Amino acid sequence: MKKKSIWIIVVILILVAVSGGTYYFVQGNHQQQEVVTKKAPNKKPKKKTVPKKKSLSLVAIGDSLTQGVGDSKSVGGGYVTRLTSKVQNHYDIPTQPHNYGVSGDTSTQIMTRIKNDKNMHQDLPKADIITITVGGNDFMHLLQKKGLDLTAGDIADEQVKFDKRLKQLLTDVRSYNKTAPIYLIGIYNPFSVYLSNVKNAKTAFINWNRGSARVAATFNKTYFVDINNLYQTKQVDKKVKKTGVNPYLYKKDHFHPNGTGYDMMTDKIFAKVSTTTKEWLYK
Repeated sequence: MKKKSIWIIVVILILVAVSGGTYYFVQGNHQQQEVVTKKAPNKKPKKKTVPKKKSLSLVAIGDSLTQGVGDSKSVGGGYVTRLTSKVQNHYDIPTQPHNYGVSGDTSTQIMTRIKNDKNMHQDLPKADIITITVGGNDFMHLLQKKGLDLTAGDIADEQVKFDKRLKQLLTDVRSYNKTAPIYLIGIYNPFSVYLSNVKNAKTAFINWNRGSARVAATFNKTYFVDINNLYQTKQVDKKVKKTGVNPYLYKKDHFHPNGTGYDMMTDKIFAKVSTTTKEWLYK
């Protein structure tokens, strides 16, 4: 009987010991989990940073606006020089410009150069930013052909033909570089005095640019920069009618921008370029 009692006591003590050990094990493990759970929120995942490129290449293609004709300031080079400087200083990155602007070139002549210019063939594939000015001389040829008999309908007809050429020009550029963003700069109306007899001339210029914007929108990473109203505000129109001089145009030809005009054009282009940095600034 005594032996039975002793065994019962032993069994009870063993059960108590096991239960106590289990309790402390569970409690200790639970406390560790709480500690881990509390500490976990402090470990924030590291954000992946995309490094900037070490340098940039800007390739500018086009007509006299790209060449910088009419630039009356010592900086010279029209919008290309200014845009290069803005990008370089604002984003603290060395930027090399390659200017392929030729005064007087129409869309057809620019396409010929894209096809045949070996230097352009070397620079285009390496470009991080591409700018294009085209259309002003196409319009000038129409004006020379029609003279003061030019109508809004004539401009609209030429616009349709120009849009087809523009589409081919952009296709040619993209054949050399499929990734760099293209900034297509529209045409502006410097003829507020000379075309005052053409009904709805302003509307015709607006429609011309809208056509170019539509063509640009059909290409990947291609942006249209509208400068049509840049040099033709109500105040400027009043001054032009009174003096025959637009303060933002080159005095010798009343067609190309002067230094201040190129400053304004550059600001408009840079505004578009700076909103698309993810496409040209990072590796």
